[in-house]
Amino acid sequence: MSGTLSRDNLFAVAYVAVAAIFIMWDLLLAARISQLRRVPRTFAIITAFAGLLLVPALIIAYSTASIIYGRAIYPLAWVWPLTTSLFALQAAYALSRRLVTPLFGVPVVVYNAIIAIVALSRHAISSGAVPPNFGLALSAAQAGALGFFFGPAALWGAIYLMVPVFSPSLPARWRVSGLARAVIAATAAALAGLMLIEMPSAFETVDSYSRYSKEQLQEHPEGDFSIGLKILPELRGPPPPVALEQDIALADSIGVDAIEIAIAPEGARLVALDSLASTVVEQRGDSALIIVTLGYPRDAARQFRESPSEYTKKRLADVDRIARQLRPDILLPAEEPYGEGSRAIGVQEPPYWIDYLTRAARLVHFVNPRIRVGVGASSYGSRDSTLYAWAASRRSPMDIVGFSMMPGFDGARSLDTRMRIATRWMRQFPGRAKPHWVFAAGGYPQTHGEESQELALWGVLSWATTQSQIRGLVVADAGDYDAIRGLRAPGGRLRSAVGTIIRAERGLRETVAR
Repeated sequence: MSGTLSRDNLFAVAYVAVAAIFIMWDLLLAARISQLRRVPRTFAIITAFAGLLLVPALIIAYSTASIIYGRAIYPLAWVWPLTTSLFALQAAYALSRRLVTPLFGVPVVVYNAIIAIVALSRHAISSGAVPPNFGLALSAAQAGALGFFFGPAALWGAIYLMVPVFSPSLPARWRVSGLARAVIAATAAALAGLMLIEMPSAFETVDSYSRYSKEQLQEHPEGDFSIGLKILPELRGPPPPVALEQDIALADSIGVDAIEIAIAPEGARLVALDSLASTVVEQRGDSALIIVTLGYPRDAARQFRESPSEYTKKRLADVDRIARQLRPDILLPAEEPYGEGSRAIGVQEPPYWIDYLTRAARLVHFVNPRIRVGVGASSYGSRDSTLYAWAASRRSPMDIVGFSMMPGFDGARSLDTRMRIATRWMRQFPGRAKPHWVFAAGGYPQTHGEESQELALWGVLSWATTQSQIRGLVVADAGDYDAIRGLRAPGGRLRSAVGTIIRAERGLRETVAR
């Protein structure tokens, strides 16, 4: 497995290196072109202005994707689409005035144009507008291209952007500079080609969610189906006051039956847990179920590589503190073993997770027998299947089994596949089946459009309510924190998916037998 991890890391490092080279190229060209008298004045002004904006625009684009870090500067979110548009204009101007050869100019124009259209489309989405279908498809195609380097995180991560490239103003005078231009042009052409190759499937991805628009919820007269909300970013310390205030208010306004909180090991310390305990007590007083998930430390890979046994021992200690301090109704000792777990410590064989979860469940049940211990599937591969079969069996100490139901790069198609697999798995235990939950459901409003998030949630809700074993579903997330998939955008605006959750809550409550 170490070879696979090294290869994945190599792709990511290679892309970051290319992005850094593009930034240095842009800054050097901006400084040079702005001082040349032989270039057209309009061209020099566009280049100088775009070069001046590039680094601030990148910082703003990264920061404004998070409610916590970008709320103050969110009014400046337009700077990134403006900057990318200037780059596209500069490259088109250079090509039209024959300042560069077509071999360099054409791929750079196409590359910059794609980046600008995606930036404009995503800015429109963040403002509550609906961009043209072509813009949504390009956004999905760009995510698919970046997924080649960064994996699934490219769907929701704010830091995964493409850096535009300046066109030079004069022909290359030296062989070395000519070679550098050839490499940059070839790289831009390759990246643009990746996105264009993704376009046919990207259109299908954007349209795939429409299949859920006519789905209906299954009635639950017994009132045995709950809808929850994952609040707060993954905690590595006390909860941020702004996030806590907004998320609790959102949970109250929607009227959810459960809240889920993810805690990283850095946040599973007594001081941080004490500050969170009052919130948990307040929500429990409002009759909301409390679900707590233990995440992974920032340096999880290093810790695990140095000593798997010591790493496991520390995580069990974290589980013990969470159980004693917070006393949640449901505790997940590991977040998505074959999702986030694989990204954090590498893919471990099922025996490792079975041993760890068994020890964690026994520990939690010793501390408080009322706490139910669960685990969720997310990859739906053979290892996840083995872990699920063990957890769902009667001999397992796990109390609850669950799933993560998020779309993939191909949108609803992969979501449908995951629901079919989960249905097949649950049919293996038709008798006294353990309670099941969907621990994460949602979509990617910035990548596939806000309507896709709304429809994806409705589709999973419709499926979950038809499965007798499933007792609840958690919407991920309340806001854009670690991932751009929240119900609240960084600017504070509630996305349309909130209406879907309210409609589902009301529909289920109206069917409860009185």
